Amino acid sequence: MNIEKKYIIKNATVIDGLGSEKFSADILVENGIIKEIGQLNNIDCHIIDAENNVVSPGFIDVHSHDDIALIVYPEMDFKVMQGITTVINGNCGNNVIPRHGTLERWQTRYPDNPIPEWNSYDEYINLINSIKPSVNSAFMVGHGSVRNGSGLKNEHRLPTNNEYDLMKGWIREGMEAGAVGFSTGLIYEPGRYASSEEIIELTKEISKYKGVYCSHMRNEGDNLLLSIEETINIGQKSETSVEISHHKVSGKDNWGLSKSSLDMIHQARKNGINVHSDQYPYTAGQSALFAIHQNNAFTDGKGGLGKVDGDKILIAHSPVNEEYEGKKLSEICDEFDLPEQEAAEKLLSTDPYILAVIESMCDEDLINILLDPYTMIGSDGVPASGANPHPRLYGCFPKILGKYVRDEKLLSLEDAVYKMTGLPAKKFNLNDRGTIETGKVADLVIFDPETIEDLATYDNPRVYPKGIKHVVVNGNFVVENSKHTGSRVGEIIKRS
Repeated sequence: MNIEKKYIIKNATVIDGLGSEKFSADILVENGIIKEIGQLNNIDCHIIDAENNVVSPGFIDVHSHDDIALIVYPEMDFKVMQGITTVINGNCGNNVIPRHGTLERWQTRYPDNPIPEWNSYDEYINLINSIKPSVNSAFMVGHGSVRNGSGLKNEHRLPTNNEYDLMKGWIREGMEAGAVGFSTGLIYEPGRYASSEEIIELTKEISKYKGVYCSHMRNEGDNLLLSIEETINIGQKSETSVEISHHKVSGKDNWGLSKSSLDMIHQARKNGINVHSDQYPYTAGQSALFAIHQNNAFTDGKGGLGKVDGDKILIAHSPVNEEYEGKKLSEICDEFDLPEQEAAEKLLSTDPYILAVIESMCDEDLINILLDPYTMIGSDGVPASGANPHPRLYGCFPKILGKYVRDEKLLSLEDAVYKMTGLPAKKFNLNDRGTIETGKVADLVIFDPETIEDLATYDNPRVYPKGIKHVVVNGNFVVENSKHTGSRVGEIIKRS
C-alpha cells in the first residue's frame, strides 16, 4: 500500500502517551504531522482501519547503543519491528566525538564495516541524515569518548586545565549541535578512573542547555546505594536533570535493595532534584567480559556487578574467536580446565572486546523498579556484527506490553505506554513528539494488545515480536502489516 501524504487512521483505540485513559478516535495525519483527533468524516483521503488495535505514540528507546548501527544497519529492523521510532544514543559514556576517542570501540563491534570519517557533531549529523535510517535518533555526549580524546584515558587523576578545556569544548559542541545530555560509564574504562569532582565539573557544561546527566553508575551490586547517592549528588551540584541508566540490583547477595534505591530517588525528587531511571525487563544484562572480570564477579563479588557463577555468563559476541559465541563460561572452563577467573583471563588475552550476557538479577527487584512512576523503558540492546545479542535488542518493548501489562496485569496499558513515550519525550526535551496531540510529529505504533508478545530468547535472540501491525515514523509507514517496508525516513532529532 502506498500511503499518501494525507491519511486518516480510523476506529483507533488511542493511548495518547500522556497517561490519560484510552479513548476512541480517528487521527488525521498530513505531511507527517497530527492535524486532527476526533470523529472524522467526509475527508477525502486514504483510510487505515485500526479497529481492535491500539494506536499509541512511537516508542522512545531511552537507552540505545545504535550510534554506528544507524550507519551499518540503516533499516534498523531490530528497533522498528518492536515499535521503536526514536532511539537515544551516546549512553554509558560512549558516543562519536572526538572520533579518535571512540573509534576503537566501534571497530570491534563492526570489524567488517569501515567506519566513515567525520570531524564534528555537525558532520556526524549530516552523515546520518544523508543515510536516512528507518528510525529517528537523538544523542548524548559521552564522557568516555571525550576523556579518551583528551589523552587522559585511564589515568586515575584529575584532568589538567588543558584536558578540561578539550573535554568541555566537545561537550559544548555537542550541546550546541542539539544533544540531549551527557552520559558516563563509571563501571567501565576510562570512566571508572574519573572522580565525582571531574564529572561534576564536566556536567555543569550541560546545565544551561537543560541537558540530562545519564549514568551507568560505578556499582550496581553491594554499593548500589552509594552509587545512587553519588549520581544524585552530581546532578544536584551541576544543577542538571538526572537519569540512572538501567536501574538494577546485581548479585544474589544484594537482592532486595531496590526498595531502598527507589526510596532514595523519591527523596531526591522531594528535594527538588529531577531524577528518573530507565530499565529493561530482563533479569539478565549484558556487559563486557573485561568489565565482569575486572569487577571481581567471579571471586569475591565486591565489584560493581556482584558475584556471578560461570553458568550464568553467556558469551554473546567474540569478534576474534567466534566459536565461543553462544557458549556459557562454565562450558569454556571445562574446555580449558580452568576456574572462572582464569578462563576469562585466557579468553580476554586474545579477544579483549568480548560481550557477555550476565544473569544476576531477580524478578522482585525488576518488578519494583518497573512499577515505579519515575522509571522509563530502555532496551540497552547492543547490535554487533555476527553476534548472538541479548534478546532485549529485539523484544524489550513488546515484553512489557505482553507479559507485564496483559498477562500479569502489573501495569495498566496507559501507564506502560507513558513510560515508553510521553515521559521520555518530556525528560529529554523532545517536545515535538512522544504524545498523540494535534501539532505533534506523527511517530505512531498500531498494535494488537491481545496478541503482542516478544519472541526473542537467549538461545534464539534475533526474532521479531508479534502483534505490532504498523509503525509510522515522521508520518511514513516503516512497518506495514507486520513487515518492514524498507522505508528510511528517520533523522537526527534535537532537543526542543
